[in-house]
Amino acid sequence: MITLIKTLHFAAIFLSGWLVIHAMSHLLKISEKRFRHLLLFFGCSLLCSTVIFIGDPYNILAITPVFLAIVLFTCEGSFWQKTAIALMFSSTIISFGALRDNYIHDLIFPAESDGFTAIIFGNSNTGNLPAETWIQSGLGYHVSYLFTLPFALILFLYTRKNAPDKEYSLSDSMWRLLLFLTVIPFGIVLSVVVLFPINEYATINLRIHIAYVVLLLITLLAFISLLWCVTVLARQRKLEQQGMFAEINRKYYEAMEQQHFEVRRLKHDLANHIQILSALPEEKRAAYAAELSGNTALSQSFAYCGDSTINAVLTVKKSVMERCHIRVNMEIEIPAQLPYDKTDLCALYANALDNAAEACMKLEEPQREIRVKSKAGKGIFCLEVSNPNPDAGKSGSVNQAKKRAGSLSEKRSEHSPLLPTSKPDKTNHGFGLQSIREIVKRYHGRLDVKTERGTFDLFLYLPLPEYPMKSGS
Repeated sequence: MITLIKTLHFAAIFLSGWLVIHAMSHLLKISEKRFRHLLLFFGCSLLCSTVIFIGDPYNILAITPVFLAIVLFTCEGSFWQKTAIALMFSSTIISFGALRDNYIHDLIFPAESDGFTAIIFGNSNTGNLPAETWIQSGLGYHVSYLFTLPFALILFLYTRKNAPDKEYSLSDSMWRLLLFLTVIPFGIVLSVVVLFPINEYATINLRIHIAYVVLLLITLLAFISLLWCVTVLARQRKLEQQGMFAEINRKYYEAMEQQHFEVRRLKHDLANHIQILSALPEEKRAAYAAELSGNTALSQSFAYCGDSTINAVLTVKKSVMERCHIRVNMEIEIPAQLPYDKTDLCALYANALDNAAEACMKLEEPQREIRVKSKAGKGIFCLEVSNPNPDAGKSGSVNQAKKRAGSLSEKRSEHSPLLPTSKPDKTNHGFGLQSIREIVKRYHGRLDVKTERGTFDLFLYLPLPEYPMKSGS
């Protein structure tokens, strides 16, 4: 019987550590390296198994810095983020540990029994035991630790349900604020455990015990408010980013629309130009005709598909790329207007083509080529932009490191970090892929970015409800 209870005890601790890791993964990005993952699992299991006796400061003062160091080493993110999350979980689990090791087993085993644990409150005439003295033994210790597993399960389920989106981000100033808020409940549990006078261990009365239980419960429940703060701040940050992206996309679309308007205006004025040509003397007519023919806006066709916004973007971008000696191959099958916001549609195409053009400008002219494929029908709109990878031949590139590791491709989805900008001004650039990802996520689509066989490929698709398809499709 004792062996079974001990086995269940250790199984509960290890499962609790596993649940705590998965709860933390909703707030922190955990390193994918196996060693670091195992180290964090060990740290979480150690935190769940640490004995927290009121009046014994050694365990809490030892486990807290150890767990903090493990989180800092095994997780990704800023120092303030990792510290705040580590203290949030450690104060919560230590609070439960103090309740478990000092009070929970007394509710289950209210009287002394062979191998069990009991705490006797009030007056007692049991043998030579004085009043209000704690009596502990091994079996009660093992049984009480079985309650760690349901606590960890509740912690995991609550965190998973109420945590912010996986891709949430907060500034360091916000994390410092959350760290300050986290220090308060941690300070409460630290005070209860450390500042209890050991020499008065046998004379503490029931009223003080109740006060300690209330303080520990307050610290335990503080996790709810702290997680709520993280979620609210993350949502506010996301709204600010969406507003910023929307403003950038709006200005981009207005500039694109203005350029497209100039194209339409020049075509509209073609009749006037013809009249002028007919009225000019023969010696001036040739010069005027040459000037008109040099205007690319008059020679380009911009009816790539049935969506006017896409036509405007492709017309302007193709003109720019031709001036940069970049070949553009297009396969566009979009028969009608797409049911998306015009600024979003402009941002998807413009940002994808800008990134491809930026990469092509690092190559020699014969290598500069961009392929654009886009279709709409059967409930899906998709866009694929491919270009040569300028870093494919560099010895120190990420691609070569992947190949040496045995990987043939580097694939990044909407759940992975986006590729960093290669522009020197990283503060004012690098929003292109972030804007694309935000739009794709808002329309419940998917974004895949991969580098394979010397080609950089961006592919995205969005759901397309009730869209007219081509006949025969």
